[in-house]
Amino acid sequence: MSKEVIATQSPTPFEYEILDSDAEVLRTVRASSNCANPWIEPERLKLRHRIGRGPFGDVWLATHHQSTEDFDEYHEVAAKMLHPIREDHVKIVLEKFNELYFKCQGVASVSWLHGISVLNGRICIIMNLCEGSIGDKMAGLKEGRISLNDVLRYGINLAQGVQELHSKGSFILNLKPFNVLLNDNDQAILGDVGIPSLLLGSSFLSSDMAKRLGTPNYMAPEQWEPEVRGPISFETDSWGFGCTIVEMLTGNQPWYGCPVRRIYQSVVEKHEKPNIPSGLPSSVENILSGCFEYDLRNRPLMVDILSVFQRDTSLGWTLDPQAVKKKATKQKVIKLSGLVQVLLLSTISSIVIVHG
Repeated sequence: MSKEVIATQSPTPFEYEILDSDAEVLRTVRASSNCANPWIEPERLKLRHRIGRGPFGDVWLATHHQSTEDFDEYHEVAAKMLHPIREDHVKIVLEKFNELYFKCQGVASVSWLHGISVLNGRICIIMNLCEGSIGDKMAGLKEGRISLNDVLRYGINLAQGVQELHSKGSFILNLKPFNVLLNDNDQAILGDVGIPSLLLGSSFLSSDMAKRLGTPNYMAPEQWEPEVRGPISFETDSWGFGCTIVEMLTGNQPWYGCPVRRIYQSVVEKHEKPNIPSGLPSSVENILSGCFEYDLRNRPLMVDILSVFQRDTSLGWTLDPQAVKKKATKQKVIKLSGLVQVLLLSTISSIVIVHG
């Protein structure tokens, strides 16, 4: 029996491409013939080194050993190792994941889930390994922002994935550029499929995550102490989607440089919204503005967002590379005597759009 190290996924599930005639967008469709138990025995996983860190835990490059009588394979995977939770809550999270796992089968715009395990007492969600995310792509660009045409294209991919999971009753609750992965065809796929919702109601051993449900810079008002300000709804993901799109357009994270307490005050107490670049197509500007309504009942659903992005993609809006200037407000924090902080706001320039 031979051994083989494989950097890509096994033959199942398999992928094929279709052209969405309405928006002229190439989509990858995944067909799966394997809906086995998602549990992975811990001894079949080997953590290699950490490749990322987030509010819910660390991401590791790992090796998944799969074998039968006919083959013996080692697949490179991404292992999301969650922060410790109380032992009596682990079973609840595993049961929630089992339901989520089967909902994600066949969803093209979601990173393939290999399964789940427990290593060193911590839950590990095992996912397909992608080379990079939209956040990584932005970090490699000179001004950190993505062209409008690509933002609309990625937005369509993202909205399709979120909408499909919504149709199956699942929330994402942690949309942000570093959680939107890019596949080999430069299509955006969801790299976080609802970890916050898996942990809703769980008790962390050493974290304040129980007080909020997401990453602060991208959280809707109702995600702060959700048991108090809820309910969580599909429109909650519209806020996170809007934050992700604005960051792609401007190259600046919403509430960049602000401590968590200040973000809470801005979003929950003062009802402030992230800055939307001027000069966008009016339909895109309006739908993004709607994403940031304090009352979730006034926000657009993902199907509405998808419709707008598809329509404007077909119109061929582009940014004039000679006239583009950064619009988003950039905050700089200067510490005085270790106690006083002064926020300096840089000059706001406009983004010029041309239709070609």
